[in-house]
Amino acid sequence: MPPPPYREDLIKAEILAMLGSRPLNRSQIAARLGLGAATVTEHTRRLIDLGFLRELPPQVSGRGRPKVPLEVVPDAAYTLGLRVHSDHLMGVLARLDGGEVARFTRPFSPADDPVGQLAAACEDVLSDPATGSRVLGIGLAVPGVIDPGTGTVRLSPRMGWTDLPLQPPLAARLPVPVLIDNDTRASTTGELLYGTGRDHDDFLVLAIGDGVGMGIVLGRRVHRGPDGVAGEFGHVPTGPDGPACVCGRRGCVDAYVADYALAAEAVRRGLAAAPPPLEELRRMAADDAPGVRGLLDEAGEILGRAVAGVVNVLAVRALTVIGESHVLWPYLAPGFHRAVDGGVIAALSGLEITLRPWDDSGHARGAASLVLAASLAS
Repeated sequence: MPPPPYREDLIKAEILAMLGSRPLNRSQIAARLGLGAATVTEHTRRLIDLGFLRELPPQVSGRGRPKVPLEVVPDAAYTLGLRVHSDHLMGVLARLDGGEVARFTRPFSPADDPVGQLAAACEDVLSDPATGSRVLGIGLAVPGVIDPGTGTVRLSPRMGWTDLPLQPPLAARLPVPVLIDNDTRASTTGELLYGTGRDHDDFLVLAIGDGVGMGIVLGRRVHRGPDGVAGEFGHVPTGPDGPACVCGRRGCVDAYVADYALAAEAVRRGLAAAPPPLEELRRMAADDAPGVRGLLDEAGEILGRAVAGVVNVLAVRALTVIGESHVLWPYLAPGFHRAVDGGVIAALSGLEITLRPWDDSGHARGAASLVLAASLAS
């Protein structure tokens, strides 16, 4: 069966995400989302009917009718998000307020019946007598070019997959809806509901780690592009004479900034005898090992110049940085800020940059938010 369509109406999901932090009355919800009272009443009534919201005792404040606060019933339903790695799965079971019920990891081999392995992981969660019957759906976050409309992995070099129909056979084996998207876009949906999207309608999410990706939110919608190819920021060319990229071209942003590229460059410059893991590279920078901070400053500057071009085109005012390489940000940031400040046009100066705390569950939480957004769209 094809995946559920990505609907444009995120209002119910946004209401749940907003009320996840504290109760609000309908007037406050309308003001924060810029909606009319009738629209908010319609959507909150539906959420109450589903058992996802409940009314609290009316509050009297000055003249006029008492206001009725609404709060989320966090354990009324759950969403399951899975981040697919080349050697393991990371899963998060999330409440309606975005909080975690549980997280887990299990081994994974992309070449050995991936659908069967994913189905087994999901079935373990769905069979839990305490929570399984309340799981609304399952979201998959996969690195690479993902077409969420057909549920196909068009290209994922890290997984070794090309044109793999992953979602349809998995959905056929499970009793709940299954959605799939690129890992960065999944996390961008989470940022829209629970993070940067609370203050901005238009923003970018920059993911740095074993690749470089970008999530784009315009008008409170995650931009996916035709066949899910939007956001391949790591393959923005910076020059024809740069280092080789895994895509086969030269000079891509990935080839300078991805963790494997930084490690390879450290060896090429004689800063390390073997490619250092991410944490080792961070330690070398923290210890001010000769040449390491300079390497990271240069990489940050290349990254910043590319980001400045996107900011100038899309006129966004906020950028959130996520991903495994956040541990290197103190050393990437000087060059990055220098390039952004020098590259963004004056009318867009003052880009708000936020570094998001990160761990292995980050993209899995984003995958869970895909389910919330899609299952409540109406």
